[in-house]
Parts: sequence; structure tokens; C-alpha cells
Amino acid sequence: MRVARPCVTLGGVSKPVILLWILALMILEIQHLKWIWWEYWSCRSCTAKHKDCACGATPLWVMYL
Repeated sequence: MRVARPCVTLGGVSKPVILLWILALMILEIQHLKWIWWEYWSCRSCTAKHKDCACGATPLWVMYL
């Protein structure tokens, strides 16, 4: 005998749209982590924050990805 489960609805949102939102939020979180790294972490070479680093060890191109 099978137990009847309640019907699960997505509230009118299709599965591809949910997938796009998940991908968009993942990209947003990656950008947020890059911003934290840029603003608050220190360079290993000169111990300045990455945004203020002038020694050349901090790759500036990372922020453009």
C-alpha cells in the first residue's frame, strides 16, 4: 500500500528559472568573496591591504574576472 504524499508545487516558477537563480546567486557570492579578499586581506609580501598593495605581488586582473 502506497502512502499518499502531499502535492509539492513550485508556486508557478519553472525549474529552469530556479536553476538560473541558483547560478546567479552563486556568481554573486563569488563576487562578494573577491571583494572581501580585495578590501580586507593583506598582501603576503608587503603586508598592505590588497587594494593598496604596490609591490606587484597582488594580481589586479583577479578583480576583473
